Amino acid sequence: MDDKLLIKLAIAGHSYPMKVSRADEERFRTATSLINEKINLYKQKFDGSKKGDFDFLAMVAIDLVSKYIDKATKSDDTEMLSELRIMSNEIDDYIQKFNAL
Repeated sequence: MDDKLLIKLAIAGHSYPMKVSRADEERFRTATSLINEKINLYKQKFDGSKKGDFDFLAMVAIDLVSKYIDKATKSDDTEMLSELRIMSNEIDDYIQKFNAL
């Protein structure tokens, strides 16, 4: 059985057919909604400008990817700090055992 769905996502008034897994459908629809919300925010911010849909899409892409990078960087730091704490505790335990001899 094919687990793929053909859905249409509308971004900035343009329709984009996509084939996605059933498990991912809601995530794609939520992402589309977020993109459209951000486009509308930028359109309000630059009301009266001569910017086109592509300009707003570029702004949204930069905004979302910079947030993704920021989150990924913080996430990696958190994991690394956790591993460093574990190693530090293991070293402390080893030193205590060595000093007890």
